[in-house]
Amino acid sequence: MIVDFDVDTISGSRALGAYVLSFSINYSMPAHEKADAYFHKTSAKVYVGKDNICLGLATPEQPKTYKPQKHQQKGSLLYETFVSKDSLEAIEILREGGELEFKLEISGEYYDGLNMLCNSESIRYKASQNKWIETLKLMGFKGGMVFELPMDIRPCNDVKTALVALDKAKSHLYHGNYDEVISKCRVSLESIVSNWGSISEVRKLAKNNNRRGMSKQQRFFHAVDQIINFTHLAHHADDNNEYISFTRSEAVFVLGSTISVISCYVEDKI
Repeated sequence: MIVDFDVDTISGSRALGAYVLSFSINYSMPAHEKADAYFHKTSAKVYVGKDNICLGLATPEQPKTYKPQKHQQKGSLLYETFVSKDSLEAIEILREGGELEFKLEISGEYYDGLNMLCNSESIRYKASQNKWIETLKLMGFKGGMVFELPMDIRPCNDVKTALVALDKAKSHLYHGNYDEVISKCRVSLESIVSNWGSISEVRKLAKNNNRRGMSKQQRFFHAVDQIINFTHLAHHADDNNEYISFTRSEAVFVLGSTISVISCYVEDKI
């Protein structure tokens, strides 16, 4: 190979119906005696995670032929790949709130002065937790089913505390702090419940000795009570005095439920 590659950084942007993941790739070509040699028509197959799961094909933002000269050459080029919402959701599950590993297999046609050959080089890049979260924000990615639930919410005083706690819960989800997601959702839910009076008032509204005879409203308040009851396990020990921790799926469930409760509360007030 007449050129060496390495990934400098990553970034993201929005696209119509998708997201763009960009890799800024540095290249270096030492002085070369074979003036006729060149490497061109490149693309990069992108793999993600420790198990190298294929994500897609990245192409350079503009065509480039890497042709050596009598002096060393250095530069950088952007390689871009389109990523779907489902793919980003899968990546978030794979990442589990931590850092993210990428492998890029750059391939193209190499002419050595006599023959046209296929050649490739593999390079790796490890995105830190903060760098990946920054990239998601640049993409405008909001976390699929969790963050795209309809919420026609105005920042009025009676939901201000709930929304502040909700934003903190979302941030903790990105960072993989699932226990904190549950804890902040509890604060958010209890803030909404206080607008109804108290948890005792909510239980009165839900009370019906005949479960089958419960109205929709009674069932709603019963569900709210049970979700709050579930969040009370955060930062508490169980009956065996063992610490209770939560998974990402459980955090997603509680976060989505919390958003729905806030939304229902606001809709009822409009």
